[in-house]
Amino acid sequence: MRAILVTEFADPSKVAVHEIDEAPAPGPGQVRLTVAGVGIGYFDGLLVRGDYQIRPELPFVPGSSMAGIVESVGEGVSNLSPGQPVAAFALHGALAERVVLPAASCVPLPSSVDPHAAANFFVSWATSLYGLREIGGLQPDEVVLVLGAAGSTGTTAIECAKAMGARVIAAASTEAKRAHCRAHGADAVVDYTADDWREQVKAATGGKGVDLVYDPVGGDAAEPALRLLTPGGRYLVVGFVTGIAKIPLNLPLLKRCSIHGVNWGGSVMADPSVVPPVLATLVQWAAEGRIDPAPEKVYPLAEAGAAFAALFERVSTGARVVDPRA
Repeated sequence: MRAILVTEFADPSKVAVHEIDEAPAPGPGQVRLTVAGVGIGYFDGLLVRGDYQIRPELPFVPGSSMAGIVESVGEGVSNLSPGQPVAAFALHGALAERVVLPAASCVPLPSSVDPHAAANFFVSWATSLYGLREIGGLQPDEVVLVLGAAGSTGTTAIECAKAMGARVIAAASTEAKRAHCRAHGADAVVDYTADDWREQVKAATGGKGVDLVYDPVGGDAAEPALRLLTPGGRYLVVGFVTGIAKIPLNLPLLKRCSIHGVNWGGSVMADPSVVPPVLATLVQWAAEGRIDPAPEKVYPLAEAGAAFAALFERVSTGARVVDPRA
């Protein structure tokens, strides 16, 4: 079968299709899926580069968040059946035509939710909802500042925050990206490359500041964003695309705010019970039309490298999905 095969740690934009052995029949407690869509995220690219905290043994097939159709089930699997659409997660292995997974890694999808839309549920969407709700304790009518808001992680944070009844200020670097944020529900947008971007946020909040910062960016934007928090505010560290931020630790004391790390993958590995309530909410919201998980672009398997390039070069808006069937 066709798959993206990583034979050495390198630039994810250079990945290529190989012919590999067919996925085996599922064993006890397993299912075999026809993969219909794979969400492309920073986690996957860092694994390909060898820059994540763990390194898969070479060679390996990347791709972690996916949606597909159940082909067959192994002994003891009673909650899934052939022909059923599911969203699923694996540490790697998704960028292939078929994959074998534990049945416990799969969540059934209603027929109204397209597999391409569900392909990112287990990474960017789950990170956003888990971070905002379980870690950040976001409440209706609170104000959220989303940094890097036009990317896949930022876009999902906008939509999840709006579904929870919050007000969202989206920070993005270009007018096209800010228009994207407005289209996905942002109440206000700011250019965080401008010298006065903090003043723009203050003006949008009537001088009060924000209750929560959702930061997948890091770098130089982190400290000024933290300074915008109100007393009792929460700063969510989601990623560090532009570098690891250096924040003076007197600021949380003086601001009477808190800093929280959002590590969805680590949380899942430590306690798999966190998954069902998050995925159930996302599936429900998608079915009800409260969020729009449709990707901005779908790539065939042979163009997986281009999907990674769009992500890491920060030229993309919204989610990127690879369809291994194409």
